[in-house]
Amino acid sequence: MDANVLIMAGGTGGHVFPALACAREFQARGYKVHWLGTPRGIENELVPQAGLTLHLINVTGLRGKGRLSLLKAPFMLLKALMQARKVVREVKPVCVVGFGGYVTGPGGLAAKLAGVPLIIHEQNAVAGTANRSLASFASRVCEAFPNTFADSSKRRTTGNPVRVE
Repeated sequence: MDANVLIMAGGTGGHVFPALACAREFQARGYKVHWLGTPRGIENELVPQAGLTLHLINVTGLRGKGRLSLLKAPFMLLKALMQARKVVREVKPVCVVGFGGYVTGPGGLAAKLAGVPLIIHEQNAVAGTANRSLASFASRVCEAFPNTFADSSKRRTTGNPVRVE
């Protein structure tokens, strides 16, 4: 199969390890998996080790960064969105799957703007900011724990993906 899937996850193992488990499943089903991450996250080590193509965008969190960072935030987010749109155009994925982290916000919006189906997965009982923001226009919303997201026909309680090993 020549179809591409773009996975977005970054920052911590809590986002990256479940995403890696799904990446392996996509590969087992014949998809080529690409990964959208940030230069500072754990994905920089783990994704290449897994043999996946890693695309990077520059985006960081804003909490506790001070007023100057807040003033720069709209420009940083716009730049990250443009970088994510470029990756989506190049990869041409059949779907984009977000697992959380800062990278998921611009990447999810880029998928929506490109008309690519967006699936999000939340690993925690309380949804993170990026996943909460994207849930309203995602094609499918997956949650590890029941009622993490509002009741919706697109919501599925799936549990957390785990590695085979």
